[in-house]
Amino acid sequence: METGDAPSFAFGSVCVPIQGETVCGDAWSVALDGRRATVMLADGLGHGPQAAQASQAALDVFSDDAAGELRGMVERTHVRLQSTRGAAVCALRVDAEAQTVQCAGAGNVAVRVVSGVFDRSMATQHGTAGVQIRKPDQSTLALPLHGVTIVHSDGLASRWDTAPILPVLERDPTLAAAILFRDFSRGRDDATVVVLREAAIA
Repeated sequence: METGDAPSFAFGSVCVPIQGETVCGDAWSVALDGRRATVMLADGLGHGPQAAQASQAALDVFSDDAAGELRGMVERTHVRLQSTRGAAVCALRVDAEAQTVQCAGAGNVAVRVVSGVFDRSMATQHGTAGVQIRKPDQSTLALPLHGVTIVHSDGLASRWDTAPILPVLERDPTLAAAILFRDFSRGRDDATVVVLREAAIA
């Protein structure tokens, strides 16, 4: 969803299946609402069609209420995915007016907020939506000036260097996503990287 005359956020992604598969077991979506952007990234267990079915089910929950409270979204996703093999999921919201990033999730989906002078990760809890999770936690981080939010599945290395993307943070976010995939993909799983920033900093 989007309100206003011009998009308030720019975002881009790379979403690639493991070699040999024709469908990706990861899936992602972004919903825009004024100066708020909400992201869902889901990484179905394993890879192939059954993993894709699980991650798509997570996006179905997201599309039903993308503006809803993040912890509730994760809980509803857990219930919905019980008929699938399950997925690691992360629901994230960037509020440019409040200057905050909030996230809730379960499993190996990573969140990192960077700028030229800032680099902070946000944790999600252990577990797998649809299999077993604790009551979801929600964490909040102050969004720095010119902050860029990066969400990725575990197809990307858990530790990566920001140096390759710093020169392109104010350009098309798809470029930063592609550089991260090129330089830090683990090569043995589906891989998804979503990069999001305020459009005003371009």
